[in-house]
Amino acid sequence: MAARRSPPPAPAVFSPLSRCAAAYALFVTLATVFSRDPVGSARHLAGVSLLLLIPITIDLVDTVAVGRSVFLALGASGIALSFVGFWQFAHGGDDLYRRIDGGLSHWMTFSGLATIAGCVLLGFLLEDRGRWRAAGLLALVPLTAMVLTFTRNAYVGFLAAIASYLVLRRPRGLVVLVPALVLFFLAVPAPIRARIVSIGSLQDGSNRDRILMVEAGFRMIEDWPVFGIGPSQVSPYYPYYRDPAARDWRIGHLHNNVVQIASAEGLFAAAAYLALVGVFFVRAARALRREEDPARAALLAGAWLAGSAMFVAGLFEYNFGDTEVEMATLLVLAVPFSRALTREREEV
Repeated sequence: MAARRSPPPAPAVFSPLSRCAAAYALFVTLATVFSRDPVGSARHLAGVSLLLLIPITIDLVDTVAVGRSVFLALGASGIALSFVGFWQFAHGGDDLYRRIDGGLSHWMTFSGLATIAGCVLLGFLLEDRGRWRAAGLLALVPLTAMVLTFTRNAYVGFLAAIASYLVLRRPRGLVVLVPALVLFFLAVPAPIRARIVSIGSLQDGSNRDRILMVEAGFRMIEDWPVFGIGPSQVSPYYPYYRDPAARDWRIGHLHNNVVQIASAEGLFAAAAYLALVGVFFVRAARALRREEDPARAALLAGAWLAGSAMFVAGLFEYNFGDTEVEMATLLVLAVPFSRALTREREEV
């Protein structure tokens, strides 16, 4: 019998992920129009064009081989940056006040890119076969660099990612996770152990201040719920909304993706952002649970790990506003919707 032809794929711009991205772009544009400072907010609009990475990736990743190349490129870049970070760590960047940045503008950017690189490579190790599984062992390099950045949101994000992957794909692995975490905790340097312990401590000044930032964000949302105070306006208006007990008068952002977006661009924009990640989680989870082909499962696992790590980390850091991290995140979110993973296999 002849192979059954699949119907032509729908345009990438009509993908559920692309529609959510378009809704987000629309609300950011409206927030700029109704901003407290439209001219100042207009400078933020250029970043909206990054959302075009979603339909572009969906169209271009039309085979598993192309998807693998995209993830290997992300992994290779993370490995290259990690070696720069290792050199920095060995030459004085081994404490909280001189944190390694891999040659980038900020250690948060470095930790985000290292986490994404480690996650996409880990997908090959967990799901693929042969030489690609062996290549997945290189995930150890960027993940080690991520640990050395002292970045707690990355720690929490990666832990949530690996735990959720095990729930979806290998529930029995949860039995191994706890003792593995204990061994990891005992193996890392003492300053990093102290940093891990401080994650849930309300005695930590940074933790307390981030709670107060979120509360200030809620006050902004209460005053400007529909279109927000305006893109790029949270920082200049923060002194008017800060709690008197807050440590800093000036901040760059509110250290939370959802609260930052809702404060700056309004509740509709925040809902569009949550819809964007929500449709990703639904598609990736359904596909990962039933996928039997190792090569396709490796891409889905890498996408799930990286996407969930960035979302959870974004509850404690505004990583969706970090251009380099946002670009890598959008690539990862688009892969489960790509031609390579949505096209039905031909049946003979």
